Amino acid sequence: MSEEGTGTNDTPTPQVHMSQAERALERGSHYIEESVCVYLMRDWDGTDRWVLDPVTVDGYGLDSGLENGARNSECMCEDQAECNAIRDRMDRAALPTAEVLMHLLADLLGYSVTKL
Repeated sequence: MSEEGTGTNDTPTPQVHMSQAERALERGSHYIEESVCVYLMRDWDGTDRWVLDPVTVDGYGLDSGLENGARNSECMCEDQAECNAIRDRMDRAALPTAEVLMHLLADLLGYSVTKL
């Protein structure tokens, strides 16, 4: 028996690319998206490098990067009323703080975070 992603002659078979909206549809879910702003500034020491602006790590939720908040414009569902209701709920959900975002990124990228 061949492994997933290979044919019977061990030649890799092309993987089908699925958008996140398609993945949500396949799972019977809605695709709601948001983005956050992580503010950077030039290093105060004048080294011409980007560092985190203190406003990014003030302990409050990060700012939305979308003009009108959460959106569902790419959702492929068939129940627009339900999708809009979920989008509205997600639009009211608190956005992550910088610390929470750090953990979300670490988990996704396979890192562990240790506080010094």
